[in-house]
Amino acid sequence: MKNLRTIRSIANEKKELRKYGFSRSILSRLYRLIDLKNYHDHVEARKNFIKEGVKVLPLMHKLVKSDYKRTRKQAIKIIERIAHKSSIPVAIRVLDDEESDIRWIAAKALIRIGRNSVKPLLEALVKNGSESYYLRLGAHHVLSELVNEKDSKELKEFVNILSHRGEIPEIIPARALKIINMGKINQAV
Repeated sequence: MKNLRTIRSIANEKKELRKYGFSRSILSRLYRLIDLKNYHDHVEARKNFIKEGVKVLPLMHKLVKSDYKRTRKQAIKIIERIAHKSSIPVAIRVLDDEESDIRWIAAKALIRIGRNSVKPLLEALVKNGSESYYLRLGAHHVLSELVNEKDSKELKEFVNILSHRGEIPEIIPARALKIINMGKINQAV
């Protein structure tokens, strides 16, 4: 019964991919990427997309909006491995995905991208920080890795505030905005 569900799911996933209007060659590569039955082909397809680097990112940015977990997960894995700053807004949006493993990979992507992720992440918290528990959780994970001793006292305290699950979420946007307005966020060079 499980195999039949998996077959149907993959068939529906492939049908969704066709709706994007990709060329046949791209579709073929995407089918190999989401087909986990042939692990070697699957891994090879992912490696080939990663080798293409930045030029494949617009495709992956579309795929993280898929209705299917498998497609979203493979797309964010590729985004994470390429780790280009153009993916920052996409990775921040994916921090709110319904699947915890996808959120975790999005956080890893932001960490790999580095310090350029800090200000956009704070801006996202200003916009949605009081509403999105997952965004706050992901922001804490990312900022815990990226904030260091050279950062302002306020930013370090903010990371600590995000770690408190009982903290009133309404104060998060105001604190994030204060840090942004201070202009003391060290970006990557």
